[in-house]
Amino acid sequence: MSSQGEHLVIVGAGIIGITIAHQLLLQDADENNFNKITFVANHFPHDQPLSHDYTSPWAGAHFRPFPHKKDTYESDKRESGYTRVTYKFFQDLVKTHPESTIEFMMGVDWLEDPTPEYENLGPGYQNDGILTFTKLPKEQLPKGIQFGCEYTTYCLNAPKYLNFLVDQIKKVSLDKNIELNWVRTKGPLSSLKQVRSLLPDGDKLLYMINATGQGLQYDGGLDPASYPIRGQTLLVNAPEDPNKIKFAHETVTHQGKDGSWTFVIKRPTPKRDPDEKEFPQYILGGTKQPGATDSTIRNEDTEGLISRARVLYPELVSPEGNIDIVKVNVGFRPGRKGGSRVECERIDGLKIVHAYGIAGMGYEASVGMSQHVLQLLHECT
Repeated sequence: MSSQGEHLVIVGAGIIGITIAHQLLLQDADENNFNKITFVANHFPHDQPLSHDYTSPWAGAHFRPFPHKKDTYESDKRESGYTRVTYKFFQDLVKTHPESTIEFMMGVDWLEDPTPEYENLGPGYQNDGILTFTKLPKEQLPKGIQFGCEYTTYCLNAPKYLNFLVDQIKKVSLDKNIELNWVRTKGPLSSLKQVRSLLPDGDKLLYMINATGQGLQYDGGLDPASYPIRGQTLLVNAPEDPNKIKFAHETVTHQGKDGSWTFVIKRPTPKRDPDEKEFPQYILGGTKQPGATDSTIRNEDTEGLISRARVLYPELVSPEGNIDIVKVNVGFRPGRKGGSRVECERIDGLKIVHAYGIAGMGYEASVGMSQHVLQLLHECT
């Protein structure tokens, strides 16, 4: 890179694109030689109302370890490594920025029909990089649960954390005299090549980050290995003091014999004035429907979640037997066959680092994936 400083364009402003910019700005001057950062995207964190096509604000956003499967071992290992880097970064970030909404607490897994990778505490589902990790004895498990584990996890308020990052990016870029631009596209881009036409005349573009979720390609179209994973969750109020129910201090994830996942995750409120009375809400989820593209609310999904929650999470149910639903969320996680794509290529004199396809692990993997991207940005030729 030139000693005069360069222009970096980040295509996509979800959790991955925003985190890449944040991590870049945290670098020392001798590591970061960019003096201009431009986001190009159709959606941004401050947008209202939220779009179903902009997944990041809909997330439950917590950490959950997972064992590496034999057929995806290498990508699982890499992505699990990303989550541990993020975990460590969040341990430090929450100390200096409690307003980030990050909150560490206990995480619990209940599985009705665990695979051998879980039963044997296989690679990835171990205590590496986690503050605590314990396999629960069977006598402590609820009825019907064959395997359980608990560990120190974190959760965060996805939309508020995104906006926290944006505020940090604006502040640090101003402090470091780095020009920051936000370019909104008129609808979805048709190709990465189209980005050149959106920049001011004379802007020489040499560096680009492709953080477009499903992998927009340079000459058009999406990565053929990418696919959407439809998710439907419920944002709910607790029937009693939301700071006193057990989910204020732990997340619980349940997998049934039929493969369905049901979880409850706190959405913490920003830590500001201790006298402020802003109560947390909870994400009750969720569905995982690969290839589904409909953004309409499916009532059968909602009823299924409510039905399972009445049995698994009675603390969310009022004495009258109801669950107070604030909002039904529908979003699309960016899945990819073979795992996420994080690699560099050169096209038409442009160095592009791809960073997409992380599926439902955007927040968990965000910092680790971003640091890998920045390493490639500086090293690949």
